[in-house]
Amino acid sequence: MTRFVRSWFLSALAVALPAVVQAQTGSIAGKVTDSARVAALSQAQIMVRDAGGRNVGSAVTGSGGTYRIDRLPVGTYTVFVTLIPYAPKSFSGVSVKAGGTTTVDAALTSRAATLQEVVVVTASRVPEKLNDAPAAVHVVTSEQIQERPAMSVLDHLKTAPGISFSEGGLVQSNIVSRGFNNIFSGSMLMLIDNRYASVPSLAVNVPAFFPTTNEDIEQIEFVLGPGAALYGPNVTNGVLHIITKSPITSPGTTITVGGGYRGASPSVAGTNGADKDGGLFQASFRHAMRFSDKAGFKVSGQYMAGDDWKYADRGDTLSLGANGTTLNKCTRLATGCRDFGIRKYNGEARLDVRPDRNTEWVTSYGLSNAQNLIELTGIGAAQARNWKYQSIQSRFRHKELFVQAFGNFSNAGQSFRLRDGAATIDHSRQWVAQAQHGFNLGAKEAIIYGFDYIYTDARTEGTINGLNEGDDTIKQYGGYAHSVTKISPKFDIVSAVRVDKHSAVDKAVVSPRLALVFRPDEDNNLRLTYNRAFSTPSNNNLFLDVRAGAAGPYTVRALGVPKSGFHFRGNGGCAGGVDNLCMRAIPVPGGPTSILPARATVLWQLAVALIGNSSAVPSSLKQLLAAIPAPTTQVGTVLRLLNATTGKFNLIDPTQVRDIEQLKPTITNTLEFGYKGGIGRNARISFDAYWEKRQNFVGPLIVESPNVFLDPATLGAYLAGAFTPILGAAGAAQAAGALATGMAGLPLGTVIPNDGSPLTNRPDIFLTYRNFGSVKLWGGDVAFDYVANDRWSFNANWSFVNKDFFSAAEVNGPTDIALNGSKNRGSATVRLRNDPQGWTAEGRVRYVKGFPVNSGVYVSPQNADGSLKPTDTYGVVDLQGSLRPKFLIRNTILNVSINNVLNHAYATFVGVPQIGRMIMTSVSYSF
Repeated sequence: MTRFVRSWFLSALAVALPAVVQAQTGSIAGKVTDSARVAALSQAQIMVRDAGGRNVGSAVTGSGGTYRIDRLPVGTYTVFVTLIPYAPKSFSGVSVKAGGTTTVDAALTSRAATLQEVVVVTASRVPEKLNDAPAAVHVVTSEQIQERPAMSVLDHLKTAPGISFSEGGLVQSNIVSRGFNNIFSGSMLMLIDNRYASVPSLAVNVPAFFPTTNEDIEQIEFVLGPGAALYGPNVTNGVLHIITKSPITSPGTTITVGGGYRGASPSVAGTNGADKDGGLFQASFRHAMRFSDKAGFKVSGQYMAGDDWKYADRGDTLSLGANGTTLNKCTRLATGCRDFGIRKYNGEARLDVRPDRNTEWVTSYGLSNAQNLIELTGIGAAQARNWKYQSIQSRFRHKELFVQAFGNFSNAGQSFRLRDGAATIDHSRQWVAQAQHGFNLGAKEAIIYGFDYIYTDARTEGTINGLNEGDDTIKQYGGYAHSVTKISPKFDIVSAVRVDKHSAVDKAVVSPRLALVFRPDEDNNLRLTYNRAFSTPSNNNLFLDVRAGAAGPYTVRALGVPKSGFHFRGNGGCAGGVDNLCMRAIPVPGGPTSILPARATVLWQLAVALIGNSSAVPSSLKQLLAAIPAPTTQVGTVLRLLNATTGKFNLIDPTQVRDIEQLKPTITNTLEFGYKGGIGRNARISFDAYWEKRQNFVGPLIVESPNVFLDPATLGAYLAGAFTPILGAAGAAQAAGALATGMAGLPLGTVIPNDGSPLTNRPDIFLTYRNFGSVKLWGGDVAFDYVANDRWSFNANWSFVNKDFFSAAEVNGPTDIALNGSKNRGSATVRLRNDPQGWTAEGRVRYVKGFPVNSGVYVSPQNADGSLKPTDTYGVVDLQGSLRPKFLIRNTILNVSINNVLNHAYATFVGVPQIGRMIMTSVSYSF
C-alpha cells in the first residue's frame, strides 16, 4: 500500500510540475528572413538577454527560418539576431508573459546594403537615412569604434573625407573640415549627445577633455560644410557629433585594458634630454544596467598615462642646445619647463527614462581631469595641470518636441604658460537652453523650429582677459525654422533660416539655407545647396589680454579687439613720425616714457647709450660715436615686424600698418553640389564640389605693432661721413659698417595705436585679431565604399581645395593668410573580416600634402622669396586587427593597431613634434 501511494504521488508530481513551471514561464518564437528577397534564413543565431545583460536563452533558425525558445521566466528582454553576412538586429522591450508565446520576426539586411541604411541625426537635427541627408556626412559606426584602439576621437576620423587636422601629441589635436584650421581652434561645432563640447569661455575644442570612453560611443557623425542655419554661430567648418549608447538598449559591462609604444621623435636629437621611445597605458570601463524596459543607468570611465613626443620650442623657457634641436635638462620646473608625461582621467554617468515609445528623458554628468599634458594655444604652449572640465545635461523628448539645458564648467587647476611660467586661471562656465518642435502640414510639408540661449561667463582673474576682466560676459540668442517640402516623390526642397543676436555685436545676423534634393530612386541622391553661415567673435577675439612671451626687453602681448578698435593714426597721429605713426620707446632704464613720433632718430641718444653698453663694440668706436652730433633727416627710419615663431624682425612698408576696427561676424556663403548613390547593392559613391566666399574673415592672432629701427643704408652713410675727417675714407667705412650693423639691429621703439586705449598704452609688441576682406576658394571631396562580400571591403577618398595661401592683397589686409590646411589629402583602406573565426584585419594608406601655416605665434619659416615654407608632406601606412578568440573567455576582443608602420616621421603643423610609429593594443571583456 505504501509503495502504491508513493508511486502515485511521484506520478502526479511528474505530471503537475511541468504545468506549474509552464505557468511561470513563457516563450519567444519567430521567423528570420532576408529583407530584400523575403526568403527564409537558416542558421541565424538568436540570443535573449535580460535587463542586466545576461544571456537567458538562445536558438538557431531551422531550414524554414523559424526558431523557438521556451521556458523563459516572465519578464522583459532584448532579442539579438545575427547571421553572416547580414547586419545584426536587436529588439528591446520584448515582454514574455506566463504561459504565452511572444512573436519576434526579423528581416535582416545584407551587410553590403547597409551602406545606404545608416541613420544620422546631425545634418538636419532629425533622424534620416545617410543617403537622404541634404549634406555631406561621414559616419563611424559602433562596430568600427569597437575594433580600433583609440587615444582620442581623432583616431577614428583620420581617413574621413574633407577632414583637416593637426596633432600636437598623443591626445592633442585640432579638427575642422575643409581647412581654415588653427593651433587653438573652435571653428568646428563639436557635440556630445547634442551638448556643446568646447571649453566655455575659450571657445576652443580640446578632444583630450572629452568625458566619453571608446566603449560608450554608439556613432560618430562628421558633417562637412557650414551649418549655421540649424546650429547657430560658429558652424562654418562643419559639425562633429559623438553619440553615446543608451543603457536601455545597450545594457551590460565592458572592461578594457590597453597599452602602447611610440617611437622617438627625430625632431628632438642629442643625448641630454633627447626624445626616447615611450609607452602608454590606458584602462576603461562601461557598466550599464536596465531597471526595466523604461529606465536604465550607465557609468563609464577611463584613465590614461603615457610619454608624449618631445618638441623643443624656442619660445618656451625650456633650454635649447647649441644646434637648436637638442634639449638641455630642465631644472626650472616651477617657472614653466615642459613636462612631457600625460596623465588624465575622465568619466560620465547617465540616467535614461522612457515612459513610452514617444517619450524620453536623459540626464547626464561628465568629468575629465587633465592631470598633466601640453596643449598648444595661439600664444604658445601651456602645461595643463589638473585642468578639470565638467558638464551637466538634461534633455527631454516627447514626439516632435525636444527640450534641453546643459552647463559646461572649466577649472584650469594649476596650469601655466610655458613661455613665461605665468599661471593660467580659468573658472569659466557656460549655460545653454534649447528647444525644438516639429509638425507636418499635410503629407508634403514637414517643419521644425527651435530656439537657443547661450550665456558664457568668463572668469580668468586677469590671467587671460587682463584689463577686460569683469566686462567679458557674452549672451547669445537665436531662433530658426527648417522646412522640407515634397514637390514630388523624387524631388524635395529643403529650406531653413536662422536669426542670431550676440551681445557684443551691434546687429543681428541672418543665416539662410536652401537645398534642392532629387532622388531618382532610393539609392541615389543629388542635391544643390546654398548655405550662409556666420562666426561671431569669440571671447578671446574680444577680451583677450595676456602676456604671450618676450622679445628682448619687450613684452609680447596678445589682445582682443575692443568695441572702439585700434587706430594707429588716431587724433591726427604723430607729426614727424613715419607715415604719421606714433611709438613708445624701448623699455630700458633711462628711456623716455611718453608717446613719440615714430622716427628712429628721435631716440638717437638712447641708441648710442645701448651700443655703449655692448661689450662687442670697441671702446674707441664708442667714443667716436658719442662725439658726433645726432642726425635729423640724414638717417631714415624702417619698420620691422616680429615673427613670433623665429624671433626675427621682418621689413614692412609703413602703409602696412592699418587700423583695426570693431570685429564683425565672419559671413560664409557656400554653394555646393553633391551626389550620393549606390552602385548595385555592394558599393556607394559620394561626390561634393563646393565654392565658398568668406567675408569679414577673422584671421588668427598676428603681430600688428611693428618696431622702429634705424635705416642701415642711410645710417652707414651718415656715420662714414662723420668719421672720414678723423679716420680717413677707408677707416671711416670700416668703422661705420661695424657700428651700423649693431645700431640698425636695435628695435628702438614700438608703433602703438594713438586712440588712448589702456590696452595699448604701453610699449608692448602686441598680437591681435582683425577682419580681413574676403577669401574665395573652391574644392571637392570624393569617397568610394565597396563591400565585395561578407569578408572583403574597400574604401577610398580624396579631398582637394584650390588654394592654401592668400596674399595680403587678395584679402585686403596687412598680412598674408594661410588656410592652415592641405590642398590635397586622401586615403585608401582595405578591410578583411572573418566572422566565423572571429577576426578582422585592416590596412590603410594616408597622404597629406604640406601647407603653409600662420596661426598666432606659430608661423612657417620664410623662403628666400618671402613665401612661407610648407609643413611636412607625408604618406603613411597604418595596420589594424582584432580577434574574438574562442580559446579564451567568451565576449573578449583583442585589438592591435600600428600607425605609421614605416616610421616615416612627420609634423602636421608648425610648433608640433614629429610623429613616429605608434603601436596600440587593447583587451576588452564584456559580460
